[in-house]
Formats: sequence, structure tokens, C-alpha cells
Amino acid sequence: MTLRCGIIGAGQIAWGYDGGRWDGQHSLTHASCFDRHGDTDLVAVFDPIKASRDTFSTDYTGPSEVAVLDNLQDFLALDLDLVAIASPTRHHGDHLRACVDAGVARLWVEKPVTLELSEFEDLRAHIDAMQTPPRICVNYFRRALPQVTRLKAYVQSGVALTRGEVSYSRALTVNGVHLLDLLGHLFDVTTPPPLDWVRADASGANPDFGLTLAGVPITVTGHDLPYHLIELRLTGRDGRLALTQSGGALTWEAAQPNPDYPGFFHMAAPCPEMPFVTTQAAMRDGMFLMLDNLVDEQATPVSPLKSAYFAQSVLTLVADAGGLL
Repeated sequence: MTLRCGIIGAGQIAWGYDGGRWDGQHSLTHASCFDRHGDTDLVAVFDPIKASRDTFSTDYTGPSEVAVLDNLQDFLALDLDLVAIASPTRHHGDHLRACVDAGVARLWVEKPVTLELSEFEDLRAHIDAMQTPPRICVNYFRRALPQVTRLKAYVQSGVALTRGEVSYSRALTVNGVHLLDLLGHLFDVTTPPPLDWVRADASGANPDFGLTLAGVPITVTGHDLPYHLIELRLTGRDGRLALTQSGGALTWEAAQPNPDYPGFFHMAAPCPEMPFVTTQAAMRDGMFLMLDNLVDEQATPVSPLKSAYFAQSVLTLVADAGGLL
């Protein structure tokens, strides 16, 4: 059965980055993932902003006949099987609740789910109380990457980790939140500990802070940069494993004897833990992997709503501690 799909929000992540069409190499948006998947068909888009609707109507290159609507109730009346919520984050809560109450069976929600933890908790309680709750996927797609699976195996192997370092740019609520979610995922932590320290940056969007997970001190550093920086490094007694290039590369630096100074050790040059061609291809396929997981009701959810609690909570802890945001 082909699922009738809709998108709330006609912006870049909805369809704009790649025109909404699967070209055999790139499926970087909700629309192109729907085009690529054999069991989904994009039939409707809702956006209250006329300019966004007009641009979609003119420039969308996907194969579907898509209804472009300016009224949410008309959109939800189309008997949709799956809805992607790609509106601005401040509207996610209202749109998610509307879809849930309309009986949409599958929901694909952009991150973060909300800006306020209280709103997230209200939504989760509302959904948990339902007799037949929808299947929900939060688009923390890095969880689905094989390089992240390898990184998690390293963390869970019992290796003696001494420190974790996270670097991000272009706002904690936009890019950094991906790494917050990864920390919860890698360490299997659902509720974050109190922050060890926090420092706001000049912009208020890229704070620095520290927390400790499973006895490992983690430093999170924000950078006010015009380019994307999304990196996570874990240092242990045997070396350092690093997720770089926004998640598209996993490298290993082994601790090894220093031939110049007998009895001492140093770090070997970084080498791919997995082939770059594999990790980079997986990164490009991340969103599609999330859609495939959402469509397959027999599959274990990769990024269910409840797993998003860790990242949501950290955002609130940082803001409450004066990190702004």
C-alpha cells in the first residue's frame, strides 16, 4: 500500500535543498525522500506564507501532483497516512498536536521537537494517553548512520573513556542539538545530569557548557562561524575516536609507542575507522533511512519521541543556567 504523505512547511528541509526529487544520488529533503521511497507518495503541502507556497508551486521538481494549501484543517482533511512537520520550531508543538488529534498514523518531526521543555512534556503526555498513539520519528537522522553505530559500540564496550569533546556552530538549537541527541544515544542516557558549568557567548546562540555522563566529563563548545561545524571526539586510554565532517567521517587515533622516546606513547595519525565512501554515503542517506524506519512498522524505532527528551532537557538546562539561546 502506498502511503499518502504531506508536509507542513514549504522550506529548505521540506523540499528546497534538492528540488524535492530523488536524482539517484541525493535525497536531502522530506519531499525527495518521499519520491525515493517505493511506499510513499507526496500529495499535499501546507504553508501559511504565500511566498513559500508560490515558490513551491513554481520550482518543485518532483513527480507528484501536489495540493498546495494555505489552511491546516483543509490539509488534515485529505486523509493523510504520514505527515512531515518541517515548519519553524516555534510552531512544531501546535502542528504536532493538530496532526495527532486528526488521527495521522505516522509523523516525521524536525528537530528539536519544541523550544520549551514544558510544551514537549505536555505533548508527550497527551500522546502517551492515547489508546492508539501514532508512530513518531524525530529527525535526528545521525542515529541511523553506521558510523554512529560503531561509535556507540565503542562507548558501550567498557573502554576507559577520559573525556568527550563536542564542537558545533550556527546555534545550539539548530545544529548543536544533533550532538546533544547523540550524547544521549551513545551513553544510553534519557535524563541529563545537572550541568557542571555554562558560559553564554556574545550572540547568545552558541553557548559553551559542561556535563558528566557515565563518569565521563563532556565539554560542549559553541562557535560563532559562518559554516557548519558538527564534531564529537571521545578520548580513551587506548586512543581517540572522532566523528567529523558533520557526521560523515569516523576516524581513529591510536595510542602507540613513540619510537623516538622509548617508554613513552603518542597518538598515531588519524585513519578512517570505516571507509570514507561508506560513511559519507550514509550521511547523504540519513534522512531516507529515517523515513524507511518510520514506514516499516515492524522495525524498532530509531528516533522515537521519548528519546528526544534528553536533548530537549539539555536545551532547557542551558537556558535556565544563563546560556541564553
